[in-house]
Amino acid sequence: MSTTNDTMVISEIRKALESEDSRLGEVWRGDERGLSHAEIAEELGVETSNFVWNNLRFARAIETGDLPTAPSVIRSCLSAVRGFLKRNRPSFSPRTIEVLAARIRELEARLDSSETVELEDRTVREREQDVEALDVPGIYVYTLPHYYRNPLQPADGEFNAGKTLMKVGMSENDVIKRFRTQQRDTVLPEDPWLLRIYKCSADTRETEKSFHDFLRAADHRQQGGRSVGTEWFLTSLRFLDQIARDKGLEVLFRIEDGASEG
Repeated sequence: MSTTNDTMVISEIRKALESEDSRLGEVWRGDERGLSHAEIAEELGVETSNFVWNNLRFARAIETGDLPTAPSVIRSCLSAVRGFLKRNRPSFSPRTIEVLAARIRELEARLDSSETVELEDRTVREREQDVEALDVPGIYVYTLPHYYRNPLQPADGEFNAGKTLMKVGMSENDVIKRFRTQQRDTVLPEDPWLLRIYKCSADTRETEKSFHDFLRAADHRQQGGRSVGTEWFLTSLRFLDQIARDKGLEVLFRIEDGASEG
């Protein structure tokens, strides 16, 4: 999709970014002030700065129509643009709403294309192979590709992360080997995708129990039949990452890091 030179549209979008109370707006304003990614993260009280790049990429797509091509970035960007339009629709002219709606349609089309699906699947498999050499205890998270691509509870902008069914398990020895065993021994309709590995230095079994306790306390427990097992939860990666941060766990694998952006 080509970028736009519509002065009115750009002006309305920039005005919204200048005033809206969101992480997207905060990051955009920090960049406008000339702050580095690390400085923006520090100002917002966040330890790592990966989120800064992501939000600036979303802002560029919103402001200029320069849309991403990497599957994981497309998915996140789509949620960001939808949320931005929803939050600011009352202040936008029909023309700006039309432009943003067109960008949403283009992102949806890119996400659903066979090329994107094939690229995403290949990238995930390559990333899983890259961590084969890991020999660490930890918590693993996986899901089925269908659940990842079609969340049971889709994201609503940046405030409500998408929730889908994920298995949260552990290995006291080698996490990736345990995941491979699950792939072979568990009857599933498609090969699962590894989403996270959190390295544990303490009691891994107790850490897993703590994850499950937090998920149940937040009503993220799957409500299903007995045959689905006890480790599948209707939850989000954002929530799981927060648990890991609170417990001081190192993230060794993120599915989002697998794709390069074009």
